[in-house]
Amino acid sequence: MSPASLIRGVAAPHTLSLSFADVPIRVRTNDPDIRMRLASYFRPYVIADGAAPLAEVSLIQGTVPVDGTFVDVVRDGGRRPKEATQDVPGGRLVLKRMTGVLIGLWPGGAFAAGDIGANLNQGVNLVNNCYAKVVMGRGHVLLHASAVSLDQRTAALAGPPGAGKSTSALHLVEAGFRCLSNDRVLAKPMPDMVEALGYPKQPRVNPGTLVGHPRLCALLAAADRAALAALPAGELWELERKSDVDLDGIYGDGTVELRGQMAALVLLRWQRGGQGLRVRPLAIEEALDALPLVYKNLGAFDLDRAPGSPMSDAERDRYAKLYSRVALVEVTGGIDFAALVGVVKSLLST
Repeated sequence: MSPASLIRGVAAPHTLSLSFADVPIRVRTNDPDIRMRLASYFRPYVIADGAAPLAEVSLIQGTVPVDGTFVDVVRDGGRRPKEATQDVPGGRLVLKRMTGVLIGLWPGGAFAAGDIGANLNQGVNLVNNCYAKVVMGRGHVLLHASAVSLDQRTAALAGPPGAGKSTSALHLVEAGFRCLSNDRVLAKPMPDMVEALGYPKQPRVNPGTLVGHPRLCALLAAADRAALAALPAGELWELERKSDVDLDGIYGDGTVELRGQMAALVLLRWQRGGQGLRVRPLAIEEALDALPLVYKNLGAFDLDRAPGSPMSDAERDRYAKLYSRVALVEVTGGIDFAALVGVVKSLLST
């Protein structure tokens, strides 16, 4: 049974038309509250143009019957699988292990069924995956990076887990930059510049990011803020409790810009407890050696690749082409967000 047929006949009368960076997407749902919450969530990113959708997403509050065996997608480091897949005629089914949400994928379409109301982020992620698939079909590569822009010139911030990519981006926004993306960047060399497109997704940050930020700490209740501030620095840094941050709601409309001209890639290899802040340019081969920190694909949500498949030589060549067109720098030493503001400003002004 094809993924599309699993929801055939399920009434989804509530429709939302979206358009991100010239990618129109239509969302249908059987729950008016889900439609209302998505409209509010995506408001800062949408430019309605009335064009025919390039992808359609159905979000079904409730279950759909499914048979067959799902195979866990293996993750690096022996981490617990988050997803299991089943390839079926015409597409693929993906089961989210933690929430039980079932996702169906086929060319140009997708659905998610389950308790979407309690797991709205998975509906948001599915819309983003469909958007990214269209953009990658145009030749963009995907970077695991946050990104900020100044006068439409963009710097991507990458690094190992825990490097503070999102926190860095939020401190740069506080300093007057625009936010292009929190965790994913789509980039493509063009004849006259490198186009950078962000994901239409609010930053999801941990308490350590909020409590140490001059403005965002106000999002925490006073008692919670005090309790978090009393934690040892290392424990606070590692605490996982994600919250969405509506940047346009906090800083004003236009704080988020999904399109920019990528001028630099900053590899954050600084460390808590490190001394000073050191910045050095990277040769392309050095940057490619660090590509595992930057490379990203759509994983199980890409019908054109097997779940868990590694980066190909052709993909590596595309990143090399991208790297030849932007400034590449590495930041080491101690974590210093204020100093990073000056570094990024300098990169985007040259």
